[in-house]
Amino acid sequence: MTKAELIKSIGNKVQGVNQKQIDEVLVALSETIVEVVKADDKVTIPNIGIVSVKDVPERRGTIMMGERKGEEYVVEAHREPKMKLAKGFKDCLL
Repeated sequence: MTKAELIKSIGNKVQGVNQKQIDEVLVALSETIVEVVKADDKVTIPNIGIVSVKDVPERRGTIMMGERKGEEYVVEAHREPKMKLAKGFKDCLL
């Protein structure tokens, strides 16, 4: 589903709100989620899940195939987004 399709779908379910207003709310929601997660906090979205950030430590590995087989590499420590889905959301998908 594209952003335009999402806006149209929401517009069909909510009366009295135009598509420009829905677009503004979606943009504000996504910006807010990014700001909160960047600040090492988590965002709970009701009936969908929890968005947070996870610190991943440095790790080492060995290439297992190809010309460089046996060569070691390092994955630097980094942060990555994480989403834990709500139970109700998971259940409706099964």
